[in-house]
Amino acid sequence: MLSFRTKADLHLTQSPSTRVFNWSELRQTLAHGILLPKPIQLHLIRHGETVTNAKGLVTGSQDVPLTPAGEEQARRIGLRLDRHYELALHSTLDRSLKTLLLALQAGHIKVDQMRADPRLNERSLGVLEFRPWTPVDEYAQGNLYYAPAGGDSYAEVARRCLSLLLDLVDFVAAVHPERILVSSHMGPMRILIGILEEQHDPVRVLARSFENAEIVRLQWSRLVLPGFLMDLF
Repeated sequence: MLSFRTKADLHLTQSPSTRVFNWSELRQTLAHGILLPKPIQLHLIRHGETVTNAKGLVTGSQDVPLTPAGEEQARRIGLRLDRHYELALHSTLDRSLKTLLLALQAGHIKVDQMRADPRLNERSLGVLEFRPWTPVDEYAQGNLYYAPAGGDSYAEVARRCLSLLLDLVDFVAAVHPERILVSSHMGPMRILIGILEEQHDPVRVLARSFENAEIVRLQWSRLVLPGFLMDLF
């Protein structure tokens, strides 16, 4: 049985932060899990179609624009989202921001605060970027440590995502929001949702796929170390 710590037990900055905690800090802070003051709605969206998506190429960390079809997908997102979010986060890549802005405009959605956060950026895929997409055996095996030459591993993505969620715990405790909106990418969404759903199997986590402009709605009430990340600790 997990015992959950409260906001009083945390020592996180009150100001917006993009710090990435080291594994020791994450282990210590999340050793007993954290219970949010109240459940919130967390809505995650993947960006619309990009020029590389349309060509079947690997994008990774490259900053590429949306296609006209991707822009229209983003506008349609806005018609399916809620009408108000206390916080909207996006990565520092243009496709994430453009998708979010088009969605908010099309849906006449009110956002109290909007922030860029590099921890939501797509992982670097190194030598694979701009090459035709092909399956990667290591990902199919749930290998969190594998990284293409010059790229990032999913273990590094997990460290970024856990750090982001810890800062969101701090935000929730201070502001008491009802809803948070996150505009991101395939890799971070796999890890974020795996953490929030408390998944155990890394194969299942890395096999999760999201269409361009897909929305995932979750009710978030606690933050624990999920089973699929335990080998990293």
